Amino acid sequence: MNAGIVIRRADAVAESKVKKLGVGISVTQDWALPWSSTLFIAAGTCVPWDLVRVGFDFLGQWDAAAPLWRYGASAGTIGTPADQKRTQAITHDLRLLVYAHELLFVRASEAGQALVSTWRAECAEGGDPRLAFLRALYIVKPRFCALPRSWLADLVQRERSDAKVALHDRRKHFAEPLIRVEIMPGRFVQCHARDKDKVVERYRQMGKRHG
Repeated sequence: MNAGIVIRRADAVAESKVKKLGVGISVTQDWALPWSSTLFIAAGTCVPWDLVRVGFDFLGQWDAAAPLWRYGASAGTIGTPADQKRTQAITHDLRLLVYAHELLFVRASEAGQALVSTWRAECAEGGDPRLAFLRALYIVKPRFCALPRSWLADLVQRERSDAKVALHDRRKHFAEPLIRVEIMPGRFVQCHARDKDKVVERYRQMGKRHG
């Protein structure tokens, strides 16, 4: 795999992680694409090192990939009014999610290179870099893969988050009140409301077999 990672400042931990991945590394502020598949990592970014190779694999089909920045943040909630106006002129809508360019995978395809150069040109005009990136996506129209926001967390954080979601789902399940369902004249059982049709059907089938 002709792939490598560009990090913005010297970081011993990050450099050690990159070496373990067996890919190239460059510490620079440059935006060149030195490999056929390049990952740009901004300083201070929490990198999902266990998913980096997956991200490079995505570039076999996509020109670029980056995680969503925040699920509740749209183009109309960040930047200045002037910056939003410039963005709306290109996207025609500000109800668009924005992306975390701090973790950006780019393939050295024509569209990938155009995305980076267009984004940097938009950034040079000033304003929010996320809105600039969104404008570049709409101008270039590369094959872009939007990654989940969980890519901005390391493995331990993702596992904790998944565990919390699973616990919430279990608690929600057991907290649901039971309802009384008549399965045959004068005979009732209790179940969750969402399971009512399944329970009735199951007893109906049992009645057929024993009838």
